[in-house]
Amino acid sequence: MFRKYLLNDGEPGEGVPSRDMAARLKAAMDGMRADFFEPGGGRIAYERIRDSETYRDFLKLSNSLKTMDLEVLARREERLAFWINLYNVIVIHGVVALSLKDSVKEVWNFFRRVYYRIGGHSFTPDDMEHGILRGNRRAPYALFRQFGGGDPRLRFIVEPLEPRLHFTLVCGASSCPFIDVYTPEHLEEELTLAGQTFINSGGAVLDRSRQTLSLSRIFKWYGRDFGADQTRRLQFIARYLDRKEDRDFILARAATLKLTYQKYDWRLNKG
Repeated sequence: MFRKYLLNDGEPGEGVPSRDMAARLKAAMDGMRADFFEPGGGRIAYERIRDSETYRDFLKLSNSLKTMDLEVLARREERLAFWINLYNVIVIHGVVALSLKDSVKEVWNFFRRVYYRIGGHSFTPDDMEHGILRGNRRAPYALFRQFGGGDPRLRFIVEPLEPRLHFTLVCGASSCPFIDVYTPEHLEEELTLAGQTFINSGGAVLDRSRQTLSLSRIFKWYGRDFGADQTRRLQFIARYLDRKEDRDFILARAATLKLTYQKYDWRLNKG
């Protein structure tokens, strides 16, 4: 059994009311974005985070997650925005706390080993992504669903599945989507923008002469999240392409285009 790393291991302190936690988390992420995220969201200055007041304030806030009542997240948009933001911040927290230099791969099974205690439950990044946000689906190459039957965390899962969440989750790698902060009030527009940014920044590259579409490996790992077959998946992708001629080309050949998948760059997305 591998060692696990509890990241919010301090006392809850001031005890943030549960109803305020999502807004406080967003404010903390906004502070990190202003201080440490490269404009455009591609890179994060991890080395400057550790000794900052912003980080120390966040550590106190993370401890207050222990007493949060997750039932206060009543609407689907509230749950989506909260868990997306929390996933992104736990990865940053893990990278900084474990002093990772080049990749999350430096800690074997990183996404199953770092975790938060929230309202009496434990949540790793894998629990947040595959258990909560993906509606308790299997992780890529896993044999079983993230949560077993009777797991008390099942009551917090988000359904129906929102495929665009894959354009928001930042796993600390250079091939990840750009990082942003999400809100229940504007989530639809934010998810659409995340899709447009990811797909038009190298997530889908069309070679007309070879009738080939080169896709981020995310579309291989989570193919069924985007559609039951190739045609449906490419129809999903095409709607986010900026160039109308590319959209039309793909839609006309959705069943026959050759697909290739890009190598995933696991080097840390550090700036």
